[in-house]
Amino acid sequence: MKSTPSVALDALLNILPLHQFVKLQAAKSALQFIRYNNVLDGDLVGHLRIIKDFKLNMDIKTVEDWMITKTNYDVPFKVVKPCRYVWDAGGPSLRPGSIVFYTDGSKMGENTGAGVFGPGISKAIPMGCSPTVFQAEVQAILECANICLKRNYRFAKICIFSDSQAALNALKAFTCQSKLVWECIISLKQLASRNEVTLYWVPGHCGILGNENADNLARQGAASSFVGPEPFCGVPECALRMKLKTWEMSTVESNWNATDTSKQAKRFIKPSAEKPRSLLNLNKKDLRVITGLMTGHCPSKYHLSKIGKIQSSECRFCQTENETAEHLLCNCGVLSNQRLAVFGKGFLEPLVIWRSNPNRVINFIKRVVPSWDQVLHQPLSITAQL
Repeated sequence: MKSTPSVALDALLNILPLHQFVKLQAAKSALQFIRYNNVLDGDLVGHLRIIKDFKLNMDIKTVEDWMITKTNYDVPFKVVKPCRYVWDAGGPSLRPGSIVFYTDGSKMGENTGAGVFGPGISKAIPMGCSPTVFQAEVQAILECANICLKRNYRFAKICIFSDSQAALNALKAFTCQSKLVWECIISLKQLASRNEVTLYWVPGHCGILGNENADNLARQGAASSFVGPEPFCGVPECALRMKLKTWEMSTVESNWNATDTSKQAKRFIKPSAEKPRSLLNLNKKDLRVITGLMTGHCPSKYHLSKIGKIQSSECRFCQTENETAEHLLCNCGVLSNQRLAVFGKGFLEPLVIWRSNPNRVINFIKRVVPSWDQVLHQPLSITAQL
Protein backbone atom coordinates (compact mmCIF):
# COMPACT_ATOMS: atom_id res chain seq x y z
CA MET A 1 0.00 0.00 0.00
CA LYS A 2 1.08 3.60 -0.63
CA SER A 3 0.85 4.32 3.09
CA THR A 4 3.58 1.78 3.95
CA PRO A 5 6.42 3.69 5.70
CA SER A 6 9.82 3.48 4.03
CA VAL A 7 11.56 2.99 7.40
CA ALA A 8 9.58 -0.24 7.87
CA LEU A 9 10.50 -1.41 4.37
CA ASP A 10 14.17 -0.70 5.10
CA ALA A 11 13.99 -2.84 8.25
CA LEU A 12 12.02 -5.56 6.47
CA LEU A 13 14.66 -5.93 3.73
CA ASN A 14 17.61 -4.97 5.95
CA ILE A 15 18.76 -2.11 3.72
CA LEU A 16 19.99 1.41 4.37
CA PRO A 17 18.12 4.57 3.39
CA LEU A 18 19.55 6.27 0.32
CA HIS A 19 21.76 8.87 2.06
CA GLN A 20 23.45 6.23 4.25
CA PHE A 21 23.81 3.82 1.33
CA VAL A 22 25.63 6.55 -0.63
CA LYS A 23 27.92 7.12 2.36
CA LEU A 24 28.77 3.40 2.50
CA GLN A 25 29.54 3.25 -1.23
CA ALA A 26 31.72 6.37 -0.89
CA ALA A 27 33.75 4.66 1.85
CA LYS A 28 34.26 1.59 -0.35
CA SER A 29 35.39 3.78 -3.25
CA ALA A 30 37.79 5.70 -0.98
CA LEU A 31 39.36 2.42 0.15
CA GLN A 32 39.90 1.40 -3.46
CA PHE A 33 41.47 4.79 -4.26
CA ILE A 34 43.82 4.63 -1.28
CA ARG A 35 44.85 1.07 -2.12
CA TYR A 36 46.13 1.98 -5.57
CA ASN A 37 47.61 5.38 -4.69
CA ASN A 38 50.35 6.53 -2.36
CA VAL A 39 48.09 8.14 0.26
CA LEU A 40 49.19 8.63 3.88
CA ASP A 41 47.05 9.22 6.94
CA GLY A 42 47.68 12.98 6.74
CA ASP A 43 46.33 13.02 3.17
CA LEU A 44 42.86 11.95 4.23
CA VAL A 45 41.20 15.28 3.53
CA GLY A 46 38.26 16.31 1.38
CA HIS A 47 36.19 13.35 0.22
CA LEU A 48 38.75 10.91 1.64
CA ARG A 49 37.88 12.05 5.19
CA ILE A 50 35.04 9.56 5.06
CA ILE A 51 37.63 6.86 5.88
CA LYS A 52 38.03 8.44 9.32
CA ASP A 53 34.26 8.44 9.83
CA PHE A 54 34.35 4.65 9.54
CA LYS A 55 37.55 4.47 11.65
CA LEU A 56 39.37 2.61 8.87
CA ASN A 57 42.38 4.95 8.60
CA MET A 58 44.44 2.76 10.98
CA ASP A 59 43.78 -0.38 8.92
CA ILE A 60 44.93 0.81 5.50
CA LYS A 61 48.19 1.09 3.64
CA THR A 62 50.94 0.17 6.10
CA VAL A 63 48.99 -2.55 7.92
CA GLU A 64 46.75 -3.90 5.18
CA ASP A 65 47.55 -7.43 4.04
CA TRP A 66 47.31 -6.57 0.35
CA MET A 67 49.82 -5.91 -2.38
CA ILE A 68 49.85 -5.51 -6.13
CA THR A 69 49.55 -8.93 -7.74
CA LYS A 70 52.81 -10.85 -7.98
CA THR A 71 53.35 -13.93 -10.09
CA ASN A 72 54.88 -17.12 -8.78
CA TYR A 73 55.60 -19.55 -11.60
CA ASP A 74 58.65 -21.12 -9.96
CA VAL A 75 57.44 -23.29 -7.07
CA PRO A 76 60.36 -25.44 -5.89
CA PHE A 77 58.34 -27.10 -3.12
CA LYS A 78 55.55 -29.65 -3.58
CA VAL A 79 51.97 -29.43 -2.37
CA VAL A 80 50.30 -32.84 -2.02
CA LYS A 81 46.67 -33.36 -1.01
CA PRO A 82 46.06 -37.07 -0.37
CA CYS A 83 42.43 -38.16 -0.48
CA ARG A 84 40.69 -39.38 2.65
CA TYR A 85 41.02 -43.01 1.53
CA VAL A 86 44.78 -42.63 1.80
CA TRP A 87 44.45 -41.29 5.33
CA ASP A 88 42.00 -44.06 6.27
CA ALA A 89 44.69 -46.48 5.17
CA GLY A 90 47.28 -44.87 7.47
CA GLY A 91 48.34 -41.78 5.54
CA PRO A 92 50.82 -41.14 2.71
CA SER A 93 54.06 -43.07 2.71
CA LEU A 94 57.03 -40.83 3.58
CA ARG A 95 60.60 -41.40 2.55
CA PRO A 96 62.88 -42.72 5.29
CA GLY A 97 64.53 -39.98 7.32
CA SER A 98 61.83 -37.39 6.65
CA ILE A 99 61.49 -34.57 9.18
CA VAL A 100 57.78 -34.16 9.89
CA PHE A 101 56.04 -31.01 11.19
CA TYR A 102 52.36 -30.29 11.84
CA THR A 103 50.88 -26.80 11.73
CA ASP A 104 47.44 -25.42 12.55
CA GLY A 105 45.53 -22.20 13.17
CA SER A 106 42.58 -21.51 15.44
CA LYS A 107 40.18 -18.73 16.42
CA MET A 108 38.46 -18.73 19.80
CA GLY A 109 36.05 -15.87 20.31
CA GLU A 110 37.84 -12.78 19.01
CA ASN A 111 41.40 -14.08 19.46
CA THR A 112 43.46 -16.04 16.95
CA GLY A 113 46.41 -18.37 17.45
CA ALA A 114 48.78 -20.63 15.52
CA GLY A 115 50.56 -23.82 16.51
CA VAL A 116 53.63 -25.72 15.27
CA PHE A 117 54.44 -29.26 16.40
CA GLY A 118 57.41 -31.34 15.31
CA PRO A 119 60.80 -32.69 16.37
CA GLY A 120 62.13 -30.47 19.13
CA ILE A 121 59.39 -27.89 18.72
CA SER A 122 56.01 -27.42 20.38
CA LYS A 123 55.09 -23.77 19.87
CA ALA A 124 51.86 -21.84 20.52
CA ILE A 125 51.69 -18.40 18.88
CA PRO A 126 49.19 -15.77 20.12
CA MET A 127 48.13 -13.52 17.23
CA GLY A 128 45.61 -11.13 18.75
CA CYS A 129 42.14 -10.35 17.46
CA SER A 130 42.67 -9.00 13.93
CA PRO A 131 43.94 -12.06 11.94
CA THR A 132 41.60 -14.56 10.31
CA VAL A 133 41.85 -18.34 10.65
CA PHE A 134 43.33 -18.44 7.13
CA GLN A 135 46.08 -16.04 8.19
CA ALA A 136 46.73 -18.16 11.29
CA GLU A 137 47.14 -21.26 9.11
CA VAL A 138 49.59 -19.46 6.81
CA GLN A 139 51.44 -17.95 9.79
CA ALA A 140 51.90 -21.44 11.28
CA ILE A 141 53.47 -22.69 8.03
CA LEU A 142 55.66 -19.56 7.85
CA GLU A 143 56.82 -20.09 11.44
CA CYS A 144 57.63 -23.73 10.67
CA ALA A 145 59.66 -22.72 7.59
CA ASN A 146 61.56 -20.09 9.60
CA ILE A 147 62.35 -22.66 12.32
CA CYS A 148 63.80 -24.98 9.69
CA LEU A 149 65.86 -22.10 8.23
CA LYS A 150 67.25 -21.26 11.66
CA ARG A 151 68.22 -24.90 12.17
CA ASN A 152 70.12 -24.65 8.89
CA TYR A 153 68.88 -27.94 7.45
CA ARG A 154 70.81 -29.22 4.41
CA PHE A 155 69.67 -31.94 1.96
CA ALA A 156 66.86 -32.92 4.34
CA LYS A 157 63.42 -34.26 3.47
CA ILE A 158 61.07 -31.84 5.22
CA CYS A 159 57.34 -32.59 5.36
CA ILE A 160 54.89 -29.97 6.66
CA PHE A 161 51.32 -31.12 7.33
CA SER A 162 48.43 -28.63 7.43
CA ASP A 163 44.66 -29.17 7.56
CA SER A 164 43.93 -25.95 5.63
CA GLN A 165 43.35 -26.57 1.93
CA ALA A 166 42.84 -22.82 1.43
CA ALA A 167 46.32 -22.07 2.77
CA LEU A 168 47.93 -24.81 0.66
CA ASN A 169 46.10 -23.64 -2.47
CA ALA A 170 47.26 -20.06 -1.87
CA LEU A 171 50.90 -21.15 -1.46
CA LYS A 172 50.97 -23.11 -4.70
CA ALA A 173 48.98 -20.54 -6.74
CA PHE A 174 50.64 -18.74 -9.65
CA THR A 175 49.50 -15.31 -8.42
CA CYS A 176 49.50 -13.71 -4.99
CA GLN A 177 47.99 -10.53 -3.51
CA SER A 178 48.63 -11.22 0.18
CA LYS A 179 51.78 -9.94 1.89
CA LEU A 180 51.64 -12.74 4.46
CA VAL A 181 51.23 -15.47 1.85
CA TRP A 182 54.05 -13.98 -0.22
CA GLU A 183 56.35 -13.88 2.83
CA CYS A 184 55.54 -17.55 3.48
CA ILE A 185 56.27 -18.43 -0.18
CA ILE A 186 59.66 -16.68 0.01
CA SER A 187 60.61 -18.59 3.18
CA LEU A 188 59.52 -21.89 1.66
CA LYS A 189 61.55 -21.15 -1.48
CA GLN A 190 64.65 -20.44 0.61
CA LEU A 191 64.12 -23.67 2.51
CA ALA A 192 63.49 -25.64 -0.69
CA SER A 193 66.68 -24.30 -2.32
CA ARG A 194 68.74 -26.64 -0.11
CA ASN A 195 66.16 -29.23 0.95
CA GLU A 196 63.33 -31.32 -0.41
CA VAL A 197 60.19 -29.62 0.94
CA THR A 198 56.69 -31.11 0.65
CA LEU A 199 53.48 -29.66 2.06
CA TYR A 200 50.74 -32.22 2.78
CA TRP A 201 47.06 -31.79 3.50
CA VAL A 202 45.89 -33.68 6.57
CA PRO A 203 42.21 -34.02 7.57
CA GLY A 204 41.50 -32.12 10.76
CA HIS A 205 39.93 -33.55 13.91
CA CYS A 206 40.31 -37.15 12.76
CA GLY A 207 42.48 -38.38 15.60
CA ILE A 208 45.82 -37.95 13.79
CA LEU A 209 48.21 -37.39 16.67
CA GLY A 210 50.46 -34.74 15.13
CA ASN A 211 47.53 -32.72 13.85
CA GLU A 212 45.75 -32.94 17.20
CA ASN A 213 48.90 -31.67 18.96
CA ALA A 214 49.19 -28.75 16.53
CA ASP A 215 45.49 -27.96 17.00
CA ASN A 216 45.89 -27.92 20.79
CA LEU A 217 48.87 -25.57 20.45
CA ALA A 218 46.88 -23.27 18.15
CA ARG A 219 44.06 -23.20 20.71
CA GLN A 220 46.56 -22.38 23.45
CA GLY A 221 47.83 -19.51 21.31
CA ALA A 222 44.27 -18.21 20.76
CA ALA A 223 43.57 -18.49 24.50
CA SER A 224 46.73 -16.54 25.39
CA SER A 225 46.96 -12.75 25.44
CA PHE A 226 48.94 -11.21 22.59
CA VAL A 227 51.73 -8.95 23.82
CA GLY A 228 52.67 -6.17 21.44
CA PRO A 229 51.08 -3.60 19.13
CA GLU A 230 48.07 -4.68 17.11
CA PRO A 231 47.66 -5.87 14.44
CA PHE A 232 49.90 -8.95 14.58
CA CYS A 233 50.00 -9.11 10.78
CA GLY A 234 48.41 -7.23 7.90
CA VAL A 235 44.67 -6.69 8.07
CA PRO A 236 43.00 -8.70 5.26
CA GLU A 237 40.57 -7.12 2.82
CA CYS A 238 37.76 -9.30 4.15
CA ALA A 239 38.25 -7.74 7.62
CA LEU A 240 37.81 -4.26 6.14
CA ARG A 241 34.69 -5.42 4.30
CA MET A 242 33.42 -6.96 7.53
CA LYS A 243 33.85 -3.64 9.36
CA LEU A 244 31.76 -1.92 6.71
CA LYS A 245 29.18 -4.73 6.84
CA THR A 246 29.02 -4.49 10.63
CA TRP A 247 28.45 -0.74 10.33
CA GLU A 248 25.69 -1.36 7.80
CA MET A 249 23.94 -3.94 10.00
CA SER A 250 24.18 -1.82 13.15
CA THR A 251 22.96 1.28 11.30
CA VAL A 252 19.89 -0.49 9.93
CA GLU A 253 19.08 -1.72 13.44
CA SER A 254 19.67 1.66 15.08
CA ASN A 255 17.50 3.38 12.44
CA TRP A 256 14.70 0.96 13.23
CA ASN A 257 15.07 1.30 17.00
CA ALA A 258 15.20 5.10 16.80
CA THR A 259 11.95 5.54 14.87
CA ASP A 260 8.91 6.43 16.98
CA THR A 261 6.43 5.44 14.27
CA SER A 262 5.46 2.05 12.78
CA LYS A 263 4.33 0.62 16.12
CA GLN A 264 2.55 -2.31 14.46
CA ALA A 265 5.56 -3.15 12.30
CA LYS A 266 7.91 -3.03 15.31
CA ARG A 267 5.93 -5.84 16.89
CA PHE A 268 6.92 -8.12 14.00
CA ILE A 269 10.06 -6.91 12.25
CA LYS A 270 13.55 -7.47 13.64
CA PRO A 271 16.24 -6.58 11.05
CA SER A 272 18.42 -9.55 10.07
CA ALA A 273 20.69 -10.53 7.20
CA GLU A 274 18.95 -13.87 6.59
CA LYS A 275 15.26 -12.94 6.49
CA PRO A 276 15.33 -10.83 3.29
CA ARG A 277 16.63 -13.82 1.32
CA SER A 278 13.50 -15.85 2.06
CA LEU A 279 11.25 -12.85 1.39
CA LEU A 280 12.82 -11.96 -1.96
CA ASN A 281 12.41 -15.54 -3.14
CA LEU A 282 8.63 -14.98 -3.14
CA ASN A 283 6.74 -13.88 -6.22
CA LYS A 284 5.54 -10.27 -6.35
CA LYS A 285 1.99 -11.13 -5.33
CA ASP A 286 3.04 -13.03 -2.20
CA LEU A 287 5.73 -10.49 -1.34
CA ARG A 288 3.06 -7.78 -1.40
CA VAL A 289 0.91 -9.81 1.00
CA ILE A 290 3.71 -10.53 3.50
CA THR A 291 4.89 -6.90 3.38
CA GLY A 292 1.40 -5.67 4.23
CA LEU A 293 1.06 -8.10 7.13
CA MET A 294 4.47 -7.37 8.66
CA THR A 295 4.09 -3.58 8.40
CA GLY A 296 0.41 -3.45 9.36
CA HIS A 297 -0.42 -1.54 6.17
CA CYS A 298 -2.72 -4.19 4.75
CA PRO A 299 -6.47 -4.59 4.10
CA SER A 300 -7.27 -5.36 7.74
CA LYS A 301 -10.38 -3.60 9.00
CA TYR A 302 -8.34 -1.59 11.49
CA HIS A 303 -6.09 -0.11 8.79
CA LEU A 304 -8.94 0.40 6.33
CA SER A 305 -10.82 2.34 9.00
CA LYS A 306 -7.74 4.48 9.70
CA ILE A 307 -7.49 5.53 6.04
CA GLY A 308 -11.23 6.21 5.84
CA LYS A 309 -12.34 3.29 3.67
CA ILE A 310 -14.75 1.71 6.19
CA GLN A 311 -16.43 2.75 9.43
CA SER A 312 -15.87 -0.16 11.84
CA SER A 313 -12.52 -1.65 12.82
CA GLU A 314 -13.94 -4.65 14.72
CA CYS A 315 -12.60 -8.08 13.78
CA ARG A 316 -14.85 -9.73 11.21
CA PHE A 317 -14.47 -13.05 13.06
CA CYS A 318 -14.70 -12.38 16.82
CA GLN A 319 -16.31 -8.86 16.78
CA THR A 320 -14.55 -8.06 20.07
CA GLU A 321 -11.17 -6.46 19.19
CA ASN A 322 -9.66 -4.31 16.48
CA GLU A 323 -8.81 -6.34 13.39
CA THR A 324 -5.07 -5.66 13.07
CA ALA A 325 -2.57 -7.88 11.28
CA GLU A 326 -1.27 -9.01 14.68
CA HIS A 327 -4.76 -9.87 15.89
CA LEU A 328 -5.46 -12.04 12.84
CA LEU A 329 -2.07 -13.75 12.82
CA CYS A 330 -1.53 -14.20 16.56
CA ASN A 331 -4.47 -14.00 18.94
CA CYS A 332 -7.93 -14.03 17.38
CA GLY A 333 -9.67 -16.83 19.31
CA VAL A 334 -11.95 -17.79 16.42
CA LEU A 335 -8.92 -18.53 14.22
CA SER A 336 -7.05 -20.64 16.80
CA ASN A 337 -7.87 -23.94 15.05
CA GLN A 338 -6.64 -22.67 11.68
CA ARG A 339 -3.52 -21.32 13.40
CA LEU A 340 -2.98 -24.68 15.05
CA ALA A 341 -3.27 -26.46 11.68
CA VAL A 342 -0.75 -24.17 9.95
CA PHE A 343 1.73 -23.22 12.71
CA GLY A 344 1.25 -25.98 15.29
CA LYS A 345 0.02 -23.54 17.98
CA GLY A 346 -3.32 -21.88 18.57
CA PHE A 347 -1.88 -18.56 19.78
CA LEU A 348 1.44 -17.02 18.75
CA GLU A 349 3.81 -14.17 19.53
CA PRO A 350 4.61 -11.71 16.70
CA LEU A 351 8.27 -12.76 16.65
CA VAL A 352 7.22 -16.37 16.02
CA ILE A 353 5.39 -15.17 12.91
CA TRP A 354 8.45 -13.16 11.84
CA ARG A 355 10.72 -16.19 12.16
CA SER A 356 8.28 -18.53 10.42
CA ASN A 357 8.51 -19.49 6.77
CA PRO A 358 6.84 -16.66 4.82
CA ASN A 359 4.86 -19.17 2.74
CA ARG A 360 3.20 -20.45 5.92
CA VAL A 361 2.09 -16.96 6.86
CA ILE A 362 0.73 -16.32 3.36
CA ASN A 363 -1.08 -19.67 3.27
CA PHE A 364 -2.67 -18.94 6.64
CA ILE A 365 -4.01 -15.51 5.74
CA LYS A 366 -5.34 -16.74 2.38
CA ARG A 367 -6.96 -19.65 4.19
CA VAL A 368 -8.91 -17.45 6.60
CA VAL A 369 -9.50 -14.50 4.21
CA PRO A 370 -9.60 -15.92 0.66
CA SER A 371 -10.05 -12.48 -0.97
CA TRP A 372 -7.08 -10.93 0.89
CA ASP A 373 -4.82 -10.32 -2.12
CA GLN A 374 -7.76 -9.01 -4.18
CA VAL A 375 -8.38 -6.36 -1.54
CA LEU A 376 -4.94 -4.91 -2.20
CA HIS A 377 -5.98 -4.17 -5.77
CA GLN A 378 -9.52 -2.92 -5.03
CA PRO A 379 -9.82 -1.91 -1.35
CA LEU A 380 -13.09 -0.01 -1.95
CA SER A 381 -14.89 -2.97 -3.51
CA ILE A 382 -15.03 -4.95 -0.28
CA THR A 383 -16.48 -2.18 1.91
CA ALA A 384 -19.97 -3.62 1.57
CA GLN A 385 -18.75 -7.16 2.26
CA LEU A 386 -16.99 -6.09 5.46
